[in-house]
Amino acid sequence: MYDPNRRTIFGSSVVVLATVGMLLVLSPFWAAIFWAIVLAILFWPLRQRLVDRVPGRTAVTSGLIIVLIVIFILLPAFLVAGLIADGAAAVVSQIQSGAFKPAEVLEKLPAQFPRVANALPKLGLDIDVVKSMVGQGFVSAGQFAVSNIAVIGQSASAYLFNVFLALYVLFALLQNGDQIYRSFYNSFPASEHSKQRFFGAFSDMAVATIKGMVSVGIVQAMLGGTIFWILDVPSPVFWGALMGLFSVVPPFGAGFIWGPAGVMMILNGNLQGGLILLAFGAGVISMSDNLVRPIVVGRASSVPGYMVLVTTLGGLAMFGLTGLVLGPVIASLFLSVWRLFDEVEHETGNSAGSQERDGSPSNTS
Repeated sequence: MYDPNRRTIFGSSVVVLATVGMLLVLSPFWAAIFWAIVLAILFWPLRQRLVDRVPGRTAVTSGLIIVLIVIFILLPAFLVAGLIADGAAAVVSQIQSGAFKPAEVLEKLPAQFPRVANALPKLGLDIDVVKSMVGQGFVSAGQFAVSNIAVIGQSASAYLFNVFLALYVLFALLQNGDQIYRSFYNSFPASEHSKQRFFGAFSDMAVATIKGMVSVGIVQAMLGGTIFWILDVPSPVFWGALMGLFSVVPPFGAGFIWGPAGVMMILNGNLQGGLILLAFGAGVISMSDNLVRPIVVGRASSVPGYMVLVTTLGGLAMFGLTGLVLGPVIASLFLSVWRLFDEVEHETGNSAGSQERDGSPSNTS
């Protein structure tokens, strides 16, 4: 006997199993696929303009965008990565050779800042213990950097393969993105109005978050590297890149790098350089966020700062460097889903209330 409920359950189970199996197959390459999707979203307006000007040449326009990405994004990124690796290696070698001894900077604290030095024992802090902790911390950081540089060097072929795979997937998305989006859009279980609101909100929030993070990171990295180079700080590219990475974490930001650097310069006797670095960091590097982000993001909705912090750190812990972007994007999805749910519930409540008001006269008659 035909049972439509059993057939529906069977069909749904097959769909779920097939989806889970597909996700398991693609899981080793999730990072490459994620970056391909991110780049496709960011470059989709350019793709639409090119398609409008050259209709029927989707493959040509997609290939042109891939070439532009390689020239203006990948090649500079590889160049900067090489400079960062060289700077990291130089810093690590200085720490291991003893040429750079950050703990010794604290020995000048009593002479230059006697009040601070006298206040440390009252707080339960021993200057010798602090020096030992600082020295051990830098040694551990150096060992960590050395091990990771070695891993990156050994995995260069894997990184190149992921880059090639991401470009290949990106080409397919740029070429057939309309069909893929329409298929996913039509299969989404919601009303037409709800789907338009959800996809529009998620797209705006995700793009705004990514653009804001990338633009602020680049600007603060350039500003930080430039001031370090002007002040003759060793490895300015390396420290500038670190400031760009820290800029995506709101409470810390680039100040986590330029702040201690300025203090160390002052403790080393370079009062003028330290004050210049601290003033430039507070007045230019940190304030650039308030100038750049509104220009790039515009009026698009963005994830709140506290949620950016939590999701950035969580994404970094779970997914590595990709999590710096993936974490806030997941937060965008989370907020979009709950806002959609709240709007649907609100509309349902209003609809029910209006029906009750419309039906009240007939009930009394």
